[in-house]
Amino acid sequence: MALIYTDSNREDIDYVQKHWNIDFDIGLYNGGDNDFEITVPSEEWTDRFNDYSIVYDEDGGELGGLVKGKTSDTAQENVIIWGLTWRGIIKQDYIEPPDGQAYYEARGDANSFLRDVLDNYFDGLIVGSEELCGVDVNYDIRYINKLEAIEKTLEKSNLKTKIEFINGRAVVSAVNMISDIDVELSNDYGYDIMAKDLKNGINHVICLGQGELTERTIVHLYLLSNGTITQDKEQATADGIYGLYETKTIYDNSNAQDISELIEGGSDKLISNEKSLTINNVTGVDIGDVVNARDYITGIFMTKKIVAKVFSGCLDNLKIENKVGD
Repeated sequence: MALIYTDSNREDIDYVQKHWNIDFDIGLYNGGDNDFEITVPSEEWTDRFNDYSIVYDEDGGELGGLVKGKTSDTAQENVIIWGLTWRGIIKQDYIEPPDGQAYYEARGDANSFLRDVLDNYFDGLIVGSEELCGVDVNYDIRYINKLEAIEKTLEKSNLKTKIEFINGRAVVSAVNMISDIDVELSNDYGYDIMAKDLKNGINHVICLGQGELTERTIVHLYLLSNGTITQDKEQATADGIYGLYETKTIYDNSNAQDISELIEGGSDKLISNEKSLTINNVTGVDIGDVVNARDYITGIFMTKKIVAKVFSGCLDNLKIENKVGD
């Protein structure tokens, strides 16, 4: 892997040196920080590598982003460059309905949708793919974070985002999501796994929608031990959700246009504190793919989505962690 950094005019300066330390956190809207740091020895830093410089993968991969600031560490004699990944830049914007309409209606070819919401917003640095995806999308969006909206729109059609750096631009395309639940990733097969199974997670969300007092829309959602969500209180009780084993929270969204939108938001809140895994050394899967994972030491098992990748260390000894979440 080779990374190149530019000046603020996007003119190439040099390669990121192999002994410089890098830390890139790339992920879904709720999965990763989507920022990066590059630690440069003070005597090797040039003031041309500064705000609004970009860093990109010479081979066209997603690793890269826009420099937004720096810190000088005189004690360690380093300059720490900080910036946003391509997903982090997209995350700074929102999709709004056109004037006079209740929703932005995402319709038609998935890549056409990406061009519509990306091409005219980031000074040409981030654009949608010009190729046809071949799969249509159908999703209504109202004041949703742009990265989150893209992910939700594509997921409805079993798609995920792919970002490549091509001819000076980060090109976003929609590709098929891998859902390889027949393959199990475990520590028995050489994968380094950090498993978390906390019993203080939420398992009952009370969703409050439109209306006032007794007229207000209220939906109860329960997270069962097998990971599914139900509105059936008897089923939840039979699953052990009662007394000390029940942990409640409120999801308040009086702007929800219908009950399905209310349930979607409540479900997201319900699963936010569920089990999680970090898996290293995984190849063949990417952000947005779904895999089976098991820790044989504790017996923790789950079917989860790859929500982030963390690249850390020096380029000649790079560690890549896959964060598995919801």
